[in-house]
Amino acid sequence: MIARLKRAEPVQKLGLGLLILAAVITLMGSLDQHPGLDPLTFLKKTFDDFYTNVGTELASIATTVLIIDRMHRLRDDQNERDALILQMGSPDHSFAIEAVRMLAAQNWLKKGALANAHLTHADLEGVNLQDIALPNARLALTNLRHAKLTRANLRHAYLKGANLQSACLRGADLRGANLNDANLIDAHLDADTLLDSETILPDCTYWEEGNDINRYIDPKHPQFWQPKHHPAA
Repeated sequence: MIARLKRAEPVQKLGLGLLILAAVITLMGSLDQHPGLDPLTFLKKTFDDFYTNVGTELASIATTVLIIDRMHRLRDDQNERDALILQMGSPDHSFAIEAVRMLAAQNWLKKGALANAHLTHADLEGVNLQDIALPNARLALTNLRHAKLTRANLRHAYLKGANLQSACLRGADLRGANLNDANLIDAHLDADTLLDSETILPDCTYWEEGNDINRYIDPKHPQFWQPKHHPAA
């Protein structure tokens, strides 16, 4: 508190100085505009001039205050949002999921808050991120088991070693995503799931037209590929 008061003193002195300067300038301006008047008439004229301009000045001050308040609110919102994204990256499941709930309540999820988010090692099992944009998100070794990622934008997301077992990826955009060593066992993909030549598959190969994605999903597939970090049960 003492430190804050010390920091405030120069600002207060500056404010008082400006007020005194404004009063001097007002008086000098009035003297220049109304020379030779008796003191009483001069004071009345000075007050009239001040009264005429005070409305405009107050409007200007009010506008400035509102702009500054808005800037502070935006900064506070950004700090709160960043803190919740940091919490979402927690390896504690309940802690991470609560952050998702709060981000959704503020509508930040649908406003692209998770673009480029760092969520490595997060425990987001069962999370609902349907229709949410996570381009370039860092999701290495993240637990997304049973996650709802329907139509999620995961373009160029880094999902190396992520657990996507039984996750719903129907209609998800995985173009350019890195799925090296990711667990896709029993994951749900469909014809609307988007992959391209930049998508890195769990066995560290690039996706090509005609690839049988089921070899990463179905343990009964004759060419089933088993992830190192998440062996099939």
